Amino acid sequence: MCAALVGLLCLCAAAAVAAAPTFTIENDRFIKDGKPFQILSGSLHYHRVHPEQWEDRMQRVRALGLNTISVYVPWNLHEPRPGQYTWTGFADLDRFLDLAQKNDLQVLLRPGPYICAEWDFGGFPWWLASSQVAGGRELRLRSDDPRYLAQVDRWWSVLLPRIARHLYIRGGNVLMVQIENEFGFLGPNEAYLRHLLASARAALGEDALIYTTDPPPNVNKGSLYGGDVYSVVDFGAGWFDLGYAFGTQKSFNAPGKSPAMCSEFYTGWLTRWGEAMANTSLSQFITTLEGILSYNDGSGSVNLYMAHGGTNFGYSAGGSIDNGVYWACITSYDYDAPISESGDYGQPGIGGPNKFDAIRNTIKAHTGQVLPTPPPPPHIKAFGRLALGQRATLLSQLPRLYPGDGIVSEQPLVMEEYGQPSGFIVYRTAVPVEAMAQNSEMTFSGSVNDVATVLMDGWAAGVLDRNGVRNLLLPPPAANRSSPSFKASSATKEGEVTLDVVIGAVGRSNQGFIFDTKGLTSPDVFLDGKMLRTWRAFPLPLDNLDQIEFGESKEEPTNSGPTFYRGELEVGSDAIGRDGRVADAYLSVRGWTMGLAFVNGFNLGWYWPSRGPANTMYVPGPLMRRGKNEIILLEVEHAPDDATIEFVATPDFFGPDGLHGALAPHPGAAGRGTFADRARLLTPPALQPAAADANFATT
Repeated sequence: MCAALVGLLCLCAAAAVAAAPTFTIENDRFIKDGKPFQILSGSLHYHRVHPEQWEDRMQRVRALGLNTISVYVPWNLHEPRPGQYTWTGFADLDRFLDLAQKNDLQVLLRPGPYICAEWDFGGFPWWLASSQVAGGRELRLRSDDPRYLAQVDRWWSVLLPRIARHLYIRGGNVLMVQIENEFGFLGPNEAYLRHLLASARAALGEDALIYTTDPPPNVNKGSLYGGDVYSVVDFGAGWFDLGYAFGTQKSFNAPGKSPAMCSEFYTGWLTRWGEAMANTSLSQFITTLEGILSYNDGSGSVNLYMAHGGTNFGYSAGGSIDNGVYWACITSYDYDAPISESGDYGQPGIGGPNKFDAIRNTIKAHTGQVLPTPPPPPHIKAFGRLALGQRATLLSQLPRLYPGDGIVSEQPLVMEEYGQPSGFIVYRTAVPVEAMAQNSEMTFSGSVNDVATVLMDGWAAGVLDRNGVRNLLLPPPAANRSSPSFKASSATKEGEVTLDVVIGAVGRSNQGFIFDTKGLTSPDVFLDGKMLRTWRAFPLPLDNLDQIEFGESKEEPTNSGPTFYRGELEVGSDAIGRDGRVADAYLSVRGWTMGLAFVNGFNLGWYWPSRGPANTMYVPGPLMRRGKNEIILLEVEHAPDDATIEFVATPDFFGPDGLHGALAPHPGAAGRGTFADRARLLTPPALQPAAADANFATT
């Protein structure tokens, strides 16, 4: 009896071993559980989609014909302050991965530590720029600087063990884990990459599949030669000849260990304020996609960047510095992807052929599989116009938003030095009235990052932005105080003029090689050539607006700088769908200038219709509720006379004049979404070649 029992146990153990999931590379093919596997992936970022809509978007990705999703992990989302971690709500990575597994989606996980992704600071936490952190603002990002590696090691010691249980070979659905991101634009630095690889191996095991990704010309500077990692390439339609691209990849991997794969095949392109919305060539994309899928006897793998872009909610949108000019990414991350920002199919807000149908048909023809039926289009409702009849200037609410006398310093510091991640900051100083000339000039030695309003005794004297001039002529105090709209600031004292500099931080550069600090970037501020001393700073992250005291619009003075506007939207039963949820909507801010929008306390992000192209903001239904919904806009410059907004059913990306083509592409760009375009954004200026893709352009 005992022998039989032992034999039975041995058979069970052998069966368990045989059934253990495997994912390997053999003969330049992916092998999943002993069978060839072609990765058909699309990028879907949990941090850009409302958590209640994660599964909906996954089902649409499956209906597109994909079997995998690619996911970035933004460090700054999960560690908002040193040693303080969050894993709930938008940051619930475990739930997202579990939902993907439930919906039969494998995962390519990209934990950085640098991710780019047009995300604030490229995923790095803001506090790396604070001197209160070891090495802050002095450490060399993305390098083997021990100070930087110490921060990365601490973060990965928390993150990677969480990832380990989700590996496919451990019973989860993560096929591969990427280290760094397109490091070839900054490298080479073998010591840095080997440190990351060792950390990943220690946490994930020697059998975990680790990869890097770079455009073909950059692989030699961004990866490790041989079999230590799997080197993958990325590119857009028409960037490179496929033989060159995948041949370069193969030459860098160990023999037999190079399945042809494009890890970022761009379905669209990023858009920044002031640019025309990306609307890329579908025919060129499909032709190249067919070439990738049929490569190497039909085994070529691909990840569509993006399958569904989503939204840069709150302060999450990144930016870039292009030829010395700062550009901020728009709040929408629609990306001209096949699944639109709202989860619709194709691009109803941009136009052109239906990209979802074209990609789905291409994948269906290639695989011969019966694909899942696409879910119905999203429920989107036009709730109509709403007057924001209540108003409160930001300055009048300062005692409520930041009680006390502020943080005193001899000279103003950058926002990060006050422990502030994002939002607005008020810098205040006072000068004697007699020190103000007839037309005094205020001069800033450094840029104001990113939009600044200068106020005299609570009256707006002018607006500056970081790409413009750094000086401002101020009116004489007497003229200021005689204005019908003048209402003295509560900080104003007899015989003094209170000067306030109110700065909004729009988005840190996501380029990964600079510290893009916010607020006043130089402590040297002058009035008529004399340095201003003794400042009080009031950090305003605006993460809770409940304490604001609103009044009727007529009770607030005009021309008083950034101002909150409030109204209530009534949502009835006709807006409730079959799933019991309120419909999605788009918030139209045409006629407004620039600012932030909040729905029931949730920060939708920045609007900037005066610059374009986006005139609407996506409002996920889960943010709304039946009955009264509070809508607040913080307008930096000028609101329309009637202070009215409108909830509409379709997006509007057509710019301030309503003409999609009226907005210019960014300076120096030969076209939208080229290798030269990406190289210019991700390569430090000192390392940029004269013509980044001159030797690699193809038809």
